[in-house]
Amino acid sequence: MSGILIRTAAISSLLLVSACAGVQLLEAEVTRPSGSEFDAQLHKGYLALSESRFSEGDFTNAGLFADRAVQAASGTGVNPEAIDARKLPDEKVAELSRARGRLVRALAGGSARKNPADSARAQVMFDCWMQEQEVNAQAEDIQQCRSEFLTALAKIKTASRLASPTPKPIAKTGAYVVFFEFNKADLTPDAKTVLTRVVHDAKETKVSKVVASGYTDSIGAADYNARLAKRRADAVASFLLKSGIEKENLLVDAYGENLPAVAPGDGVSEARNRRVEIRFSR
Repeated sequence: MSGILIRTAAISSLLLVSACAGVQLLEAEVTRPSGSEFDAQLHKGYLALSESRFSEGDFTNAGLFADRAVQAASGTGVNPEAIDARKLPDEKVAELSRARGRLVRALAGGSARKNPADSARAQVMFDCWMQEQEVNAQAEDIQQCRSEFLTALAKIKTASRLASPTPKPIAKTGAYVVFFEFNKADLTPDAKTVLTRVVHDAKETKVSKVVASGYTDSIGAADYNARLAKRRADAVASFLLKSGIEKENLLVDAYGENLPAVAPGDGVSEARNRRVEIRFSR
């Protein structure tokens, strides 16, 4: 193929991608939020990100953020980006995993209802951080998204401390724990028994959120363990969804080898750390 044909094909492809992103952005702009205030703030934030990326010529991410804006506006729920949704530098996986975990815990604790603007800002800026970290080209852009995420998260925590310190407890407050075999994400018969109990108790107490958090032991690379923890959490989520837990009531998170139940030391096999914890929240 001649150079002219190659350039023509490349230009045609770029025009197609930009046109698709333009349609997605237009849909996000005309869609009006129909959910909660948190959903409306998410729509606003993702729309701004989409418009920014479109103006920069990053049509792929412009379309992605436009789609998330539309989803948020629908009120069906949109979670912070999963760690494995982006090709992140290996050395950044642990930090972003911890950051996402802090955000998910805040959302599960009711921050979206109590402080919708800052909660939405934290989620949008986390996704911005994820996107910029994947590109890994502009240190200032990465730092800006990261800094704005941390600022919004700090406001959430400040508001939480100022709230009533004695909220009414739900009937079931302890964590349910299921364990996994080494380097596996398959549910054991014992795990399924525990999860059946989780479904029963969640329906009985009418909780608003079920949070499933995946972990591993410290054997292996941190980035691999982050992905393994996510697979374990996803296996639990799949069982819960098939058993009647509503998708919008379920939050899934993964911490890899971070936050071990016991700390035997790096590179040590510990069955108690190969787990998924399931908690209820209002």
